Amino acid sequence: MRHTGQMEAAYRIDRLADDGHRLIELVGRDPRATVPSCPDWTTTDLLDHVRRVWTSIAAHADQLPDEPLPWSGLPDLDADAALDQLVRVLRGVDPGAPVWTWGTDRTAAFYIRRAHHETAVHRVDAELALGDRTPIPADDALDGLDELLTTVLPARVEEFPERSLHLHQTDGDGEFMLEAVDGVLDVRREHA
Repeated sequence: MRHTGQMEAAYRIDRLADDGHRLIELVGRDPRATVPSCPDWTTTDLLDHVRRVWTSIAAHADQLPDEPLPWSGLPDLDADAALDQLVRVLRGVDPGAPVWTWGTDRTAAFYIRRAHHETAVHRVDAELALGDRTPIPADDALDGLDELLTTVLPARVEEFPERSLHLHQTDGDGEFMLEAVDGVLDVRREHA
């Protein structure tokens, strides 16, 4: 089993390339399908969102800025070109290279992980729209949950309510204990 948050960069990039190609293929089948998990979006809207994220991540991983790059300065690439550019850039970047991110991990590894999970989740969104779902590998899903709990939520939520939650993975060895104390979320990978 891969350790949560520690997957190899090459594996993540391979997965995002596969999921990205699948997403593009699905949208091509029905560009106007409604995406049930993204209200008010069609599959074309979904792909446009992902295409813009791919372009932004590629620019940050390529230029390694110490502040965020403006959306207005990014190239307007079609989805195939954006995915190809992203994969090429991520394969060439040192995962330990310092770069601005919106999370606490200020290395290119942040963007490799983010692109991996962003693409997987939206591939599933497109599959739900077309009724053609394939699973996310269990280790990837566990790592995606870890990213949500340790990176995304702390960056988006200012204060957590005083609560605790214990999560068990049903198809593997993953386990999380979440406790909010004084408004701060503490995430531990342990049995309660």
